[in-house]
Amino acid sequence: MKTIIFTFALSMLSCICFIGCKDKDPTKPGYQNKAPKPEYYRIRFNDEFKSYLFCKPSSYWIYKNTKTNELDTQTCTGFKVDSVTKIGDETYSKHITIQYDRMRRNIYSSFNKWTYYEQTNEKTPNADDFKKGGHKLIRQVYGEGLLIPFTYQFIIGTGAHTGSSSTAYIGMDTTLIIQGKTYFNVAKFEIDRDNIWHPTDTPVPIEFRKPNAIYYWAKNVGLVKRENKSENYSWELIEHQIIK
Repeated sequence: MKTIIFTFALSMLSCICFIGCKDKDPTKPGYQNKAPKPEYYRIRFNDEFKSYLFCKPSSYWIYKNTKTNELDTQTCTGFKVDSVTKIGDETYSKHITIQYDRMRRNIYSSFNKWTYYEQTNEKTPNADDFKKGGHKLIRQVYGEGLLIPFTYQFIIGTGAHTGSSSTAYIGMDTTLIIQGKTYFNVAKFEIDRDNIWHPTDTPVPIEFRKPNAIYYWAKNVGLVKRENKSENYSWELIEHQIIK
């Protein structure tokens, strides 16, 4: 009788252990159907990003054309920073919520008489790599866009819309002298076909309409030089005022 009771108790204990442990074993059925734990991510602008791009309206930059000596005053006419919250809507991402910073600003060019619409990229929990890459800067003119990666990590990006351009981070100059002034921590980006260098109705020959160009961004200043490698001239900063 004792043997029967002991065997029954041992069987019950094994059953309880099986029931309690089976869901913790990823090899058992039903484990993968458990709802994942909620995940929340806050993606902020870091100080490096702010030092290159943040400014208030009325900030300005004056550039000189090294070939014609013409001047171009670019003025910040609008600047906004806010946060966006998004929840994943795919099966694998419904438990993920992200809140990320977003920046938008308008820069008016007196020479071209157009506005550069600049904004950081959108993020979504549905993208597997939404935590990677920081923020990228997208520059647009009248709908023509060019994706210029701009984070402290300087991610390599590709052209927007047409896919005909590619942008690459090519290095950082600790110091760089432009028009007799010294700038620090200058990040350089090369664009193989710059979609927003010339207006679409420009008399420039078509082979130079979208030139190979290099953009130079200095910490605490912004864009200090645009080099047109295809036509061998630049727009270089001669004066600026940044309002923080």
